[in-house]
Amino acid sequence: MSYDNFFGSFFDRVGDHEHEEMRCPNCGLEFRSFKKTGLLGCSVCYEYFAEYLVPSIKRVQGGLVHVGKFPKHAAIEMTNKRKLETLKRRLQEEIAKENFEEAAGIRDEINQLRREMKKEGETNA
Repeated sequence: MSYDNFFGSFFDRVGDHEHEEMRCPNCGLEFRSFKKTGLLGCSVCYEYFAEYLVPSIKRVQGGLVHVGKFPKHAAIEMTNKRKLETLKRRLQEEIAKENFEEAAGIRDEINQLRREMKKEGETNA
């Protein structure tokens, strides 16, 4: 596969090729040029071509949010913090629905997770 076709291969699956003629209204970059180089011309390109970029980016990257890398212990702490935030949201939802038995179970999960986080020395437990 040549360099020119490298980026294009990620976007060939998008569907019809009518969008290749599209031009950014701000900088004039054609989508076809982006497919060849992998470079967008300006910030407006991201919005203008989003319909075609997002599915391919999700397929290649696994998502649209960059998480980055960090040490294993930090990864565990981050996972626990995300779980805690999710549980807190669920707790509020169940309280709003007046489903107090479910809310009590979630509260217990939150307390257990906080104890585990405190035991492991995680911050903001």
